[in-house]
Amino acid sequence: MKTQKRESENCMDFIEAVHRRRVYPLMYCYAELSGRLDVDILKQAVSASSQFVPEILCAYDYQHNRFIDKGFTAKDVVQTAEPTLPQWELDKAPQLKIAVCQKQHTASIVFGMSHILADGKGFLQYLYLLAALYNGENLEIHNKREIASVLKGIHVGRQTMRIRYGKAPATQPLRSQSQCKNFFCLCNSISENDFTAIRTKAKYSHATLNDVFMAAYARVIARRQSVRQVAISCPADLRRFHPMSDTLTVANMTGIYREIPVDVSPDDRFSRTLSQISIEMNLQKSRRRCFSGIPLLSWAYPKFPRWIVAQAIKKTYHIMPISYTNIGMIDHEKLLFNGCQMTDCFVTGTYRLPPDFQLSISTFRDTCKLNCALVGEP
Repeated sequence: MKTQKRESENCMDFIEAVHRRRVYPLMYCYAELSGRLDVDILKQAVSASSQFVPEILCAYDYQHNRFIDKGFTAKDVVQTAEPTLPQWELDKAPQLKIAVCQKQHTASIVFGMSHILADGKGFLQYLYLLAALYNGENLEIHNKREIASVLKGIHVGRQTMRIRYGKAPATQPLRSQSQCKNFFCLCNSISENDFTAIRTKAKYSHATLNDVFMAAYARVIARRQSVRQVAISCPADLRRFHPMSDTLTVANMTGIYREIPVDVSPDDRFSRTLSQISIEMNLQKSRRRCFSGIPLLSWAYPKFPRWIVAQAIKKTYHIMPISYTNIGMIDHEKLLFNGCQMTDCFVTGTYRLPPDFQLSISTFRDTCKLNCALVGEP
């Protein structure tokens, strides 16, 4: 039994492993294809991809926090018997699972990946790699999993005034507790025309699309809970602060802009909410607040016993009952399998246990998908 080299360890992986009792670390990509997908070639591509990301065929050892080679192959990854992909135990199976439901001229495919192995951006990078190998491309790349290089030269500025003095009351859950174990993946779409209109309005308001989605989310939460202030967190891709355009980074490199307080009075226009969030996000980005705590974690992770680091993580990285993630654009030119046309695609997070709720957003071919994966009652 082999373990992956210590150099492949990433302290950010450990954050996901620590919180697995409440948020089991999995991500999913759902796709619809026209044409016929060759399952044998897909298995060959999975095997080839393990040369670049060997962890996909490993189990995860929670006790020693490492990936272990247990002899899994592509046959353990790709399944065709079931059209869905439920949760699986990462310590007893590979970090990647693929379910293919092939019909005469179409196919439905679900990709599942361990969140211990990668974040959303890393997941998409792996899918692009898999597609390239399926298409017969010869690649000479190296996967970089260490967070240390991203932290070089990063200075985290002080908290903003709104964070320091505008503490919002703890946001209450949107869902009630439940012992029901039904699994749901709910999805809604913003059409290309509407999405173009939203993009135009965002540009006119000097805001990002992410700001717009956060403003809308905060207003819906405030309305449903009849409150005037909401605390909302936003993940941030740390790769953006360190050029990595030519590097494969199937890893966890996501920081968080934490608990941003948003005032939402009943008579507030959307533009006021959007302006609040846009100003706060620009300040936090300029101060690199999404890196807060990560340099210390990177320093402590190899030096202290894991149980001490785990306790520090639980105190620092709180799981909010209401969360949000924007995966961003799925590149249809990279997620392309020869002989097939991908007609629909979106990425979502793990199935959230009651009372937690997460809104996941991704964009494919200028259509925006809003979705959530839930465990609970119909």
